[in-house]
Amino acid sequence: MRSLFVLMSIAVALGFVVSGLVNGLDDRALARSEREAQRRVGVAVAEYAHRLGLSQDWTAYCRAETRRKLSTYPKDGSVPFGLRYTSASTEEVERAIRERETYERQDQILCLAQLPASLREQATP
Repeated sequence: MRSLFVLMSIAVALGFVVSGLVNGLDDRALARSEREAQRRVGVAVAEYAHRLGLSQDWTAYCRAETRRKLSTYPKDGSVPFGLRYTSASTEEVERAIRERETYERQDQILCLAQLPASLREQATP
């Protein structure tokens, strides 16, 4: 009886270990996806700024403005800005990462596109 208890305990422990390893792989893959999305946004925005002849300081400004906007979104579980990653499925998180990537890229490019006109207006007395 005691050996059966020990075997069952080992089986349950192995189940938790395997489950933890699988979840760890998912977490690492999602973290990698998020880093790659951020890299793609950075590259696209930097290329656009270069085409406009704007310095990287303006790219940093637009990135900060986008982050400021994102901080005002509710944390209510809505996709993609309020999604609770701990309770969402892998597919939901991947979709949220893609949507957030698109939003951030477009918002920063829009910010950069508006800068030349804003800078000309300020230069005119």
